[in-house]
Amino acid sequence: MPVRMTFDWVEAPPSADALAQSTMAALTIEVDGSVVTSVLDRRSRSCREHVVTPLGYVAEWLVGNWWRLFHEVEDARTPRAGFAEAHDLAFVGEGYLLPSLTIAPTPQQMRLRWQRRQPSHSTIEFTEQGEALVDRYELEEVLRHLVEVVLDRLAGDGVTGEFLNNEWSAIQGMDEDEREFCRAAALLGQDPFAVPRPLAEQLIDFWHRAEPTIREDALATANGAGFASLARLAGWLTEVLQSLSTTRGGNWVDFRGALPMSTAREPYRRGYDLARAARGQLGQPSERYEFSTTGPEAIPCAATQPPTSTIQGVVAANSPACALTDGRETSKRFLLARALGDYLGRAEQGPAILSGLATDRQAQSRAFAAEFLVPADDLRQRLGRTLVPPDVVDDLALEYDVSSYVVRHQIENHHLAHIAKW
Repeated sequence: MPVRMTFDWVEAPPSADALAQSTMAALTIEVDGSVVTSVLDRRSRSCREHVVTPLGYVAEWLVGNWWRLFHEVEDARTPRAGFAEAHDLAFVGEGYLLPSLTIAPTPQQMRLRWQRRQPSHSTIEFTEQGEALVDRYELEEVLRHLVEVVLDRLAGDGVTGEFLNNEWSAIQGMDEDEREFCRAAALLGQDPFAVPRPLAEQLIDFWHRAEPTIREDALATANGAGFASLARLAGWLTEVLQSLSTTRGGNWVDFRGALPMSTAREPYRRGYDLARAARGQLGQPSERYEFSTTGPEAIPCAATQPPTSTIQGVVAANSPACALTDGRETSKRFLLARALGDYLGRAEQGPAILSGLATDRQAQSRAFAAEFLVPADDLRQRLGRTLVPPDVVDDLALEYDVSSYVVRHQIENHHLAHIAKW
């Protein structure tokens, strides 16, 4: 199993904190072969693979953030306020040290990311770092097991554990409608059990009215929004989608039908494969691509100002026609390519949101845009060297009409060369 949480109960000194005394344990966490709980203790000059902590606090943190852990999506660009507290194990707190292990969902899997850190005023240092995608249901089973073992331990010691018992019972006893509401609240960055009534009513209304293909992304982009912000988002989406529904341009339906679909597992590889296939179908496997505003390859595009900075655009249901945020010309080209990539690569019919979220769909469209605008094979030939000065990267960006950031990432992600630091 890629994720393992093993522990041995340890004797705790007498304490008024019954939860801590009952559930003190030596905890070892392994992810994909890496021991996340590996620590270097400078005081004893020793290394070990476990931390000693009350599992009761770990279980309370898991249960209190259960829905957000499995449904709240990360912003790939900017850390969101309050996200770490609900997803990073280091925030369990209560004075006990745990590794920085971030747990966040992708559409099919869970992303676990751990990093080295030296907690302030401590003699220990967590020494491992890495990242892995793990099966959602396997991880859920591991976390469920820990919670239930803790509950059994508390019951055996006659400790109430009221919060843990009540919250876990509520989670276990939900019907499908209640679970759907909890997922929606978590996407919005809310604790489902503490959503104010006006916001809850607005959230339910939004969920049922919004297009199924965009409602989850829409809520995730509005993360942390209150009642008024959610209402503005709903009104803006309705207006933009109505405008796009009457937009015509290009013969992309037949084009899309002729493209082979990638069988790659990773979203970025699917994006690369799709971009190469699209380039080949367009008869332009390399060099700079010029977007058209007329003819069979036209992509109609309008400017818009979304109510949240996480949203970068909206793509129509039946074509790559889009409404995009204003910005530099290079940014617009990249978003146009993302709109095309989303339309060509979508698994189900319906409109789409382009955003900075760390989801498989967004990652696929970003990879498509990078490869479509800056084909790796063409870039490799242009480089012709193993060490590239930064000014060459800037010159290539001008040639392809993209940002230097896109060229740099294509070089690094495809291992085409090393970029000099000077």
